[in-house]
Amino acid sequence: MNSHLPYSKFDRQERLSIWDQSLIEKSCVLIIGIGGTGGEVAKNLSLLGVGKLILVDMDTIEFSNLNRQLLFSKADIGKNKAKIAKKVIKKRYNSTLKIEAYSDPIQSLPYRIFEEADIIAGCVDNFLARQFINEIVIELCLPLIDSATDGYFGQVQSVNPRKNACLACDFPPPPEETRLLSAPCTLVGTPRIKEHCAWKALYEFHTMNDREPDENSPDDVQEITNLANKFATDHQFPLFDTKEIIQLVLYHVPSLITVNAVTSGIQSQEIIKTLFINKMKLFKKKDQKEFKSLIRAQRFRIPDLTIYSALTGNISSFNLINDPDCLVCGNSSIYHQTPVTINVNPKLKCKTIFTILKRRFKKNYIGFRGNFIIPAEALIENILQDGDRITVSSLDDDKEKRIRIKFKKKKG
Repeated sequence: MNSHLPYSKFDRQERLSIWDQSLIEKSCVLIIGIGGTGGEVAKNLSLLGVGKLILVDMDTIEFSNLNRQLLFSKADIGKNKAKIAKKVIKKRYNSTLKIEAYSDPIQSLPYRIFEEADIIAGCVDNFLARQFINEIVIELCLPLIDSATDGYFGQVQSVNPRKNACLACDFPPPPEETRLLSAPCTLVGTPRIKEHCAWKALYEFHTMNDREPDENSPDDVQEITNLANKFATDHQFPLFDTKEIIQLVLYHVPSLITVNAVTSGIQSQEIIKTLFINKMKLFKKKDQKEFKSLIRAQRFRIPDLTIYSALTGNISSFNLINDPDCLVCGNSSIYHQTPVTINVNPKLKCKTIFTILKRRFKKNYIGFRGNFIIPAEALIENILQDGDRITVSSLDDDKEKRIRIKFKKKKG
């Protein structure tokens, strides 16, 4: 007999004060990056009963993932992370969950996917991807809970557009990172530090092979290592080993499952808290009152930045001051503009559409997905999607405009 079982599998959490399971079930969370933290966040939110998850990750599963990414097994090696995570979560954790999986780069996703989400969970280890996510949330005024781990440390940052600091204005990179970020400027010059030799080797690899290196290929890793050591020898720097190349050039950051677990747990909880705050008006009047009193007393708050150290066990939280001159979220940011909607025929080629836009707005350049300002002619092969946001600008003025592409519907 199972008569003693609770009516709902969420019974234990529904007993908590100021908890509204129906609100959770009506929410949609977009998780970008389904690795060590993203996979755990997806698992946590599915067990909490979030109504819909959208999973995005273009990477495939590799053997080294299996020590900390519990949604995957040996049989999944070589398969897409987001699509395998979707199957496992539906089967193992929540069969009624609505879930979508995308294996595309986030820069190529239709804007409707971002607009459907109530909140975005950033779980990526790529600077350009994080930059693009940051711009999206500022423009669409979507909350973002972003996480990152590095060895014994984890951090979670909350971005509440137009209320606190975004990822671009919180604080400058540390001196060592600043030195490494300057590497692209030295690709054709003389390496000033050892790490520049690795960047030159990556550039040389691209030139020789006309493709990105396969991080799972020992031959590719060895080729880059050999090239880097040639440059290092020529300029009297110490030699690299393959581990250094993997970490420095292919962005394989050291990681512990315990740090991922703690970081993703904090991130998951901040996502739920953000949903509660943003949807407070949907709560019962009694719960709204209790919520507001907890917020006033600072007993319910979402820190701008939380840092966890596995070495000391300390979890510290900080408030971050937004930069009024920030190019992404500052007072004059183009992402605060209400975009000009342009109706276009979806059958037109990109080049034609971009030419029309440049003539209409008297601008020279088009920023396409992620605000990469490049000549329109270089984007002929790209496919515009309904709802895309575009930046038009000129070299001779600083008056950028945001454009929203709307496809004309077929008559009849």
